[in-house]
Amino acid sequence: MQTFIGFKQALDLTLSNVTAGQTQILPLQRLAGKILASDLTARVDCPSISSSRKDGYAVVSTDLTAADERHPVRLTLVGSVVAGDPPGMTIKSGQTARITTGAPLPEGADAVLSEEFCRCNEKQVLAFNTAKAGRNLTRRGRDVRHGETIAVKGWKLNPAKVGLLAAAGFDSAPVYRPPRVTVIATGDEVVLPGVPLTPGKLYASNLVQICAWLTSVGLEYKTQLVPDQPQALQKAVSENLPATDVFLTSGGAWGSERDLILKVLENMDWQGIYHRVRMGPGKPVAFGLLEQKPFFCLPGGPASMEMAFLQLALPALLKMQGGHPVFFPTASARLVTDVQGKKGWTDFVHARLENRDRQLLVHPARLESTLQSMALKEALITIAEDHAKISAGQYIEIQLLTSPACFPP
Repeated sequence: MQTFIGFKQALDLTLSNVTAGQTQILPLQRLAGKILASDLTARVDCPSISSSRKDGYAVVSTDLTAADERHPVRLTLVGSVVAGDPPGMTIKSGQTARITTGAPLPEGADAVLSEEFCRCNEKQVLAFNTAKAGRNLTRRGRDVRHGETIAVKGWKLNPAKVGLLAAAGFDSAPVYRPPRVTVIATGDEVVLPGVPLTPGKLYASNLVQICAWLTSVGLEYKTQLVPDQPQALQKAVSENLPATDVFLTSGGAWGSERDLILKVLENMDWQGIYHRVRMGPGKPVAFGLLEQKPFFCLPGGPASMEMAFLQLALPALLKMQGGHPVFFPTASARLVTDVQGKKGWTDFVHARLENRDRQLLVHPARLESTLQSMALKEALITIAEDHAKISAGQYIEIQLLTSPACFPP
């Protein structure tokens, strides 16, 4: 197991050891939010017929080349067609048919002349305007053509994309099955929210926060609060192992005599990949495979736990979900005050955003409360390993945790 490695190396090792999960076929009503597992080609044309976009008269466009108010063209009315009628009517040059919006275009017609440019007199229609080929028509296959690739592997399916699949003839689609996650919080001092808090105890806010992040990316999970006892930890891991695809533990990652999770995993013959990363916060994080299943040992300190989760565990979960491992959008912003890092480390700094004169500014957070700083941050500033400081006034790329400040009124 590699120790005290750089952040980029840790991220590369993490992503190279996780893969997208199994696929499943789901009906349309269950596809929203899922990741498409293969390219899809349209099974039908949409629309399936050429139809009229207006009430009027189906015509042969070349019949009306010279039509105007002074020189109307006389056409023979041979019938009518309305929305819902089956295709089949045919017209020839010199003929026309009454047509309503959405009705199938008669064979031989190539345009529809709006009714305001016509005057109907029993079996004849006087046309007072031209109608070029394609006028007032919705062509067959305009939105989707049979055999056309209309969806690609890796798409995150939103409602509009699901609607597109329906229009293309699908009632279901193959998607990646999200990984099953087990979250284990350790510590004799930790209690679940809702339980009376006695002196020396604290609520399991780490556990709650991890689960909130999992919910935000559409992942289901199981949780367990386990005391600092090797047998209890090993039992919790073993019992959850058959039905779990990835483990996240909070606390006990340092590896001291009171930090037991790594010792338990070693006894279970896990494949440790790395422990301790030159990142701040988040240094004590460990990662490995237990029966080929990813296992993240996250630190117990709230800020350290959160950053290790966001920068290492979350990208892995997104990849296992079938998606892109980058969750947060980035933006360029001007740094308002200096930020200090540590040479050879990757530092992540909580920040808030300001939009001033249509310019995005980023302010490093200066709150004494770690939990409040975590809760109020709108962005993260990254100080790369090869920088010890970034000076005020520079434009830097930031991770956006919230976006309203990026869109000025």
